[in-house]
This record gives sequence, structure tokens and C-alpha cells, in this order.
Amino acid sequence: MHRLLILAVVALLAFQPVPLLAQTVAPPATAPAADNSMLPYVVAIGAIAGVVVFNIAALGLEAVPGGMAYAGNTAVPAEMSVAMSRIYAGTSAVLGGLIADYIYTTK
Repeated sequence: MHRLLILAVVALLAFQPVPLLAQTVAPPATAPAADNSMLPYVVAIGAIAGVVVFNIAALGLEAVPGGMAYAGNTAVPAEMSVAMSRIYAGTSAVLGGLIADYIYTTK
């Protein structure tokens, strides 16, 4: 089997490739995207909702900003602050993406 592979590689290296011409195919006629497409907003809301749902599933309702974890004078686990910063980071990334989409689509 190894000999067959070696012979195949040597044969491929020894012969010059045959020049082929690229096919000229007309690009498919697609409709331009609608100016009022809601896709970026749906994706943004889905991204934020995914982070929030993960935090609630992993740590409970106290893991969202404004939750009751900070209401009393009790110690808050480090996971709660990580969960809240995850929401803030995800939201700021989504807002940055929406701003970039706005800038890109208005040109």
C-alpha cells in the first residue's frame, strides 16, 4: 500500500498539470437584501437572551444584573459577578455589532 501511495505521489509530481479554463457562469440572480431587514436585531436579541438564559440556568435568578443577590448584606459568590460581567460583555459586543451594521448599511 505504501508503495502504491509513493508511486502516485511521484507520478503526480512528475507530470505537469493540464491547464484548465475556468467556467464562465453568470452569477445567480438574487434579490438584494431588504433595507428594513430585521435579521441583525433578531440575532442581537438572541445573543443577549442566550447569555441571560445560560446564567439563569447555571446560577439562578440572582445571576442577572439587578437580581436579589446584592439586596442584602450577604456575601456574593464570585460566580455571580462573573455571570453579571458576562451579560455586560455580551451586551456591549452586541451593541458594537449593531453600530457596525448601521455604519455598513448606511454607506
